Amino acid sequence: MSLTDALRQLWRYRYALVGVPLLLTGAIFFFTRHEKKVYASEMTIYTGIASGYTLSGNAESDFFRTSNAFDNLLSLIKSRETREEVAYRLLAHHLQLGDSLDAQLLSWPTLSHLHELLPVRLRARLTGPTLPETLRRVRAYAAASDDNELYRLLNSHDDVYSVEALGRVAAARINSSDLIRLEYEAGDAAVCRHTLQLTTQVFSEQYRGLRVDQTQAVIRYYERETDKALRALSAAESRFLAFNKDNDIINYYEQTKYIAGEREYLNSDINKIEMQYAAARAALRTVNGKLAGRAAAILSSGELLGQRHRLEALQAELANQEVFARQREGGSSSALVPALRAEVAATTAAMHTTLTTHYAQVGTVEGMPSKSLLEQWLQNLIAATENEAKLAVMQKRKGEFMAEYHKMAPLGATLKIIEREIDLAQKTYLVLLNHLNDSKASQQNNELTTELKVVAPAFRPLHPRSGKRKLLLAGGAFGGFFFVAALVLGAGLLDGSLRKPSIAARHTGLPVLGVVPMPLAPVPAAGTYEQSSLHHLTRQLLRQRGSAAPGQPFVVAVASTRRHEGKTSLTQALAARCAALGLRTVALYPAGTGLAPETPNPEAAAEFYDAARAAVQLPALADLSPAAAAAELVLLELPALLEDDYPVSLLTPVRVVVLALRADRRWESKDQQALQGLRAATAYSVEVVLTGVDAFDGREVLA
Repeated sequence: MSLTDALRQLWRYRYALVGVPLLLTGAIFFFTRHEKKVYASEMTIYTGIASGYTLSGNAESDFFRTSNAFDNLLSLIKSRETREEVAYRLLAHHLQLGDSLDAQLLSWPTLSHLHELLPVRLRARLTGPTLPETLRRVRAYAAASDDNELYRLLNSHDDVYSVEALGRVAAARINSSDLIRLEYEAGDAAVCRHTLQLTTQVFSEQYRGLRVDQTQAVIRYYERETDKALRALSAAESRFLAFNKDNDIINYYEQTKYIAGEREYLNSDINKIEMQYAAARAALRTVNGKLAGRAAAILSSGELLGQRHRLEALQAELANQEVFARQREGGSSSALVPALRAEVAATTAAMHTTLTTHYAQVGTVEGMPSKSLLEQWLQNLIAATENEAKLAVMQKRKGEFMAEYHKMAPLGATLKIIEREIDLAQKTYLVLLNHLNDSKASQQNNELTTELKVVAPAFRPLHPRSGKRKLLLAGGAFGGFFFVAALVLGAGLLDGSLRKPSIAARHTGLPVLGVVPMPLAPVPAAGTYEQSSLHHLTRQLLRQRGSAAPGQPFVVAVASTRRHEGKTSLTQALAARCAALGLRTVALYPAGTGLAPETPNPEAAAEFYDAARAAVQLPALADLSPAAAAAELVLLELPALLEDDYPVSLLTPVRVVVLALRADRRWESKDQQALQGLRAATAYSVEVVLTGVDAFDGREVLA
């Protein structure tokens, strides 16, 4: 469909294009004459979710986490629980006023509306001495039954107190900032502002409670587990202390190290002293063997034996003090050691003096001086006595060390088990304590970050918002116009009728001889579209007169596949026009066309024939109408091809077949079949005359 066709299609339905928008506009104007005034308010809240400050510094930027946090917050604002709580508080504030008015909370119409909704007895029952008590009563009464007045009010369509009305609180994040905006519309300016304030209080409390309660359960868990771990650690440490006390352990590993070291040291000293002792004994036996006679008597004297016993006792005590000196703090020697050494030296000197006093110049068996042997004997005696004393003390000490060693050895396994229990309990305690501290820090952080701050508080609007009436009127006008236009254009696009010559030629495959309007008068008025279309069709038809045989009439058949295609009117108009041009014209009509034989046609002769009989008897044209043989132009109207029988014999002299087609119908397959039968019955051309075509579409064939 071209633009011109679209405009013509719209112009054709211009009254509907104007009437429907006017009707819609009028209906909207009538039904919105009582439109209520609407007040709107808004407030802005800072959340700090995306870039707020936390205990660990500035909040990290995480798009998905931030988006999830804002979604949770906005969902909480729009949740039914939030709306119900706001409705409870709003109703409690209004009930607390009683019959008085507070312009900051509501207006007189709203107060009167509340009195209409709830009877006096119910209001008195719900109103308490304080606002918290009133709120408690409202909650309890609403939850007591799902069929009482308050429950029905909350779940109704009321514009003030219903959950549905509070669902008009719109919440949205402002771009990608930390701010959210709340908007609300109501018929009361004070209620509009107060509702936003209550909504902020309710969802702030719920948001803070949800965030804090998330960590409270975790904290309680870690507190219980940390206390259990601490008790287990204390019990293990108590067992460790008791074990050390029972076994006289100060530091097990140092003690065992010391015992092992002392054992090795003693073994080394014992080996060395044993060798020295053996050497001294051997030397002493050798000297004793060399001494004889009087020298031996000197050694056996009572005085020297006493001094010898004294020296042995002193050596034993000195060895005992020196061996045990390493075990004393700092490894320092005892204060008795110097005195003992002095006594040993004094005793040794005394023995030397005794030997000198009793000395007598005697010789040995080998001829050696006795004095030299006595000195050797004294030295070896002192060495043997000293080493014997040390060896005895060290052997005793070795026995003590071995006893201690055998005592400490099995304690290590038990001590390791206890230490492992302590280590495990300590690690468990420290891990749980760390988690507990993290959870408490997270709870504190949630308490800090869930403090929502009102940046721009709700305001009380002074003027109502412009209503939607003008918008609805404009929408109705434009919507009605475009709806009708869309229907008209859609119908035009889906129209499959033969509405103009080019479409008819494409669907039928036949040339279009001309177009005529309907209804068509036999003699159209001068200067009209009907006259010009008829004259054009007549000229196109008479141009084909040359195909007629000399002396024979020019026969034109006017046919149609169906009835009511306008062929009778077309035949009448052609006959009248050709007769007016001076041609002897005869028009043959099938009986039953609706034309009476006496129909006035002053210029053309009109005759009627029985089409059914002619289809059976197959008469010639001259036999059917003697007047047709003397005429110059014969217009033969045939019955409808799909509905009646038509005389095939009459098509023999026909030189042109005019197929009348109504422009407002479709070309169907049965029409094509009828056309094929008609074309098989005549050797001459079949051309289309499109009837019922308006002047604009007719311009395709009219000059």
